Amino acid sequence: MFLSRLKPTLFRISTKLTLAYSLVLILSSTLIFSFLYFQIARGLQEQDRLVLQSKLEEYVNRLEIKGITDFTEYFTYVPSYDQDANLLVMIYSPDGEVLFSHEPMPIFKINLDRLKNELGPGREVLETKLPILNGRDYALVLGETLSNGNQLIVAKSTEGFEGQLRNLQKIFWWSLIPVSLIGFLGGLLLSNRTLSPIRDIITSVNKIERGALNVRVPIGSNDDELEELKVIVNKMLDKIENLVNGLREAFDHLAHDIRTPVTRLRGRAEMALTSQGDVEAYREALQSCFENSDKILNFLQVLTDITEAENRSRRLKKEKRFISELVTEMMDLYEMAFEEKSITVHKKLDTHDWAMVDSRLISRVIANLLDNAHKYTPSGGEITIETINQTESVILRVTDSGPGISADEHALIWQKLYRSDKSRSEYGMGLGLTFVKAVIEAHDGKVAVRSPVKNGRGTEFEVFLQKMS
Repeated sequence: MFLSRLKPTLFRISTKLTLAYSLVLILSSTLIFSFLYFQIARGLQEQDRLVLQSKLEEYVNRLEIKGITDFTEYFTYVPSYDQDANLLVMIYSPDGEVLFSHEPMPIFKINLDRLKNELGPGREVLETKLPILNGRDYALVLGETLSNGNQLIVAKSTEGFEGQLRNLQKIFWWSLIPVSLIGFLGGLLLSNRTLSPIRDIITSVNKIERGALNVRVPIGSNDDELEELKVIVNKMLDKIENLVNGLREAFDHLAHDIRTPVTRLRGRAEMALTSQGDVEAYREALQSCFENSDKILNFLQVLTDITEAENRSRRLKKEKRFISELVTEMMDLYEMAFEEKSITVHKKLDTHDWAMVDSRLISRVIANLLDNAHKYTPSGGEITIETINQTESVILRVTDSGPGISADEHALIWQKLYRSDKSRSEYGMGLGLTFVKAVIEAHDGKVAVRSPVKNGRGTEFEVFLQKMS
C-alpha cells in the first residue's frame, strides 16, 4: 500500500530533478575527493621516499668514511624521539649474513626472507614495499650496495601517512551527509524554480477546464524557453477563446438567420398540405421550398468555406494568375447589374499584376467586393476597381460612392453574420466580408477598409496579395 502511494511521487519530474541534482552533486564531490585523495597520497608517499632516500645517502656516506663500528655506535646513542629512531636499518654481508640491525621505535617487523629474495645477488639498488607483519600497513624499503659488497637496507613504516589518509576517508564519508542534504535541498529548490512555469500552465489549464476561458498563464520577468512557452500558450488560449466565442456568436446568428427561410419553407409546405389547390399551386409551393432550402444550403456552404480558410484545413490550389484577368472575368458577370443602376465603373488594371493564388477563391473574393460595391452604391454612382503591381505583392482596390461605413464598425464588418443598420434593407447573409478576410489571410495577405473616402461618403477595400505566398 505504501509503495503504491509512493510510486506516483517517485515518477514526478520534480522528484527526478531533485534526485538527479543530488546524485550529480554527490558524484562530483566523490570525483573531486578521489582526485585530491590520490594527489595527497602520492605527495605523502613521495615525501616519505625522499626522506628515506636522504637518510640512505647519509648512512652510505657515514659507512664509507667511518666504517661499520662508528655506525653501530651512532645508533647505540640515538634517542627515541630522533627521526632515525623510527627507521629499520640493516646491513647484510654479500653472503646474506646480518652484520648490523637497528630496531625501529615504535617497532615494526617485515618478512626478512622476502627481503633477502628482493635483494638477490648483484643488485646494487633496491626500492620496494613490503607488508608489515601483524599489521595492515606497508614499509617502504630502500637499499644500496656499498663499495665493500655489503648491502645497506633502510625501511620506514607508512603507518603515519596511511593513518592520515584513513582520516581523510572518514572526513569524506562524514561530509557526504551534509553534501547529500545540500544536494537534496538544492535539487528541490532548482526543480521548484524550473517547474514553476509548468505548474502555472497546469493551474491555468485546470481553471480553463472548469469554464474560465479568460484565464491566462502569468508571464514572469525571465527570458528563457519556459517563459517563451507561456507566451505561446497564452496566444493559443487567446485563439481558442476567440474561436469558442466566434462559435457561440455564429450559432446565435445562425439560429436567427436560418429561422426565417426555414419558417417560410415550413409555412409554404403546410399551406400546400392543408389547401385544396390545383397542381400549379403545389408547383409554386415546391418552388418556394426549393428556393428557401437552396438559401440554407448556400449559407451553410459559405460558413464551411470560411471555417476551412480560417483553419487552413483545405489545401490551396495555387497557380500563377494575373489578378487583372480575374477582375475582368468577374466584371463581365456584373456588367449588366451595374448598367441597370447606371453605375459608372472605372477600371485601372495593371497588366503585370501576377501572383500565386487559388484562382477559384480569389475570383469569389473579387465577386464579393464587386457585389458589395453594387449593393451599396446608389443609382448613377461610381465604382473604381484597380490593381497595382509591386515588387513582391499585388494590391487590389475597390472603391464605391455609397454611404460609407462608420469608424466604429470598421472592425466589426469582418465578423461572421454582422450586418450594419445601413445594410438591413439589402439582401445578404453577412458572410461576404468574413469570407474575403479568411481567404486573403489564407494566402498570407492582408485586407483593409477605409471609409469615408470623399465628402463623408464612399468605402474603399484594399487587398494585399503576396506574389509568392
